Amino acid sequence: MDQTTIRFGIIGCASIAGKVSRAITLAPNAALHAVGSRSLEKAIKFAADNGFPPHAKIYGSYEAVLDDPDVDAVYIPIPTSMHVQWAVLAAEKKKHVLLEKPVALNAAEFDKIIEACEANGVQLMDGTQWIHFPRTAEMGKFLSDDQSFGKLKSVCN
Repeated sequence: MDQTTIRFGIIGCASIAGKVSRAITLAPNAALHAVGSRSLEKAIKFAADNGFPPHAKIYGSYEAVLDDPDVDAVYIPIPTSMHVQWAVLAAEKKKHVLLEKPVALNAAEFDKIIEACEANGVQLMDGTQWIHFPRTAEMGKFLSDDQSFGKLKSVCN
């Protein structure tokens, strides 16, 4: 495996994880390495249903994914109420963290996740895809062109 390939572990078998696992497979610098669920049977079925490679490790716990020394990053598509616990633990085990949105239930939980990632030198990213979509860059160009759009005065939430 190339040194620049990120080996992903997935914690949880939510339906969105199937889509993200396919995206990981398609990325030239990423590989599916492991999946863990609260039940081994569910993890086995998830891996089979989503075309995990034969060498992928399948675990019957979230902890086992985090304890795998070959996992570089974890994708966490579990309920938001569980994010702070598992993201902090992943960071403490030196795993980069990709969290499904929303990242946390509140700002205090989000701060704990950020602090753990910063303290352990790992990256944190949320599952927001639109920012990476080519249309986003085109929208930015359009909105900043005074001739096409006019002068942008404010943006509201």
